[in-house]
Amino acid sequence: MLLLIRVTICASFYVIGAYATTDILRLLKNNPVSVGNSQCFCESCGCKLTLRQQIPIFSYLFSRGTCTNCGHPISPGNFILELLFTTVFTAAAIITDFRSIVWPICIVFYESVKLLCVLIAGKRGKALAKGLVCSLLGNCVNFSLVGALFYFHSLLC
Repeated sequence: MLLLIRVTICASFYVIGAYATTDILRLLKNNPVSVGNSQCFCESCGCKLTLRQQIPIFSYLFSRGTCTNCGHPISPGNFILELLFTTVFTAAAIITDFRSIVWPICIVFYESVKLLCVLIAGKRGKALAKGLVCSLLGNCVNFSLVGALFYFHSLLC
């Protein structure tokens, strides 16, 4: 049971890494589309991406960093952000033996990277401020689910 919870935590970090990338990229573009919206599109041709094309990290590698419809290159920044978040979150959990302290550390890391990206490349304004607040609220929900996994893990240890 303990192993299953640990694998689930790592898998959730994989999903949150992709979510974080989408969250940051949409904030930087002042995109009004909710991050919770499951419909993703190619930025170049506008074609709706299939679920298989939205698999974090692997879809980028399998498509060789291009849109499977129009062949337009996908920014390597997307791949790097997904890999960064997934690797840092998972490594922190493994290094600390899945102690619950990892959960708030991951939240702070995620929000710090997001804020840094927005400060460096984001457009200032009311839309950005509203987007940051909505993003933070959504992240509280997402990380609460991971926090519950850490809680169950601590009960079993």
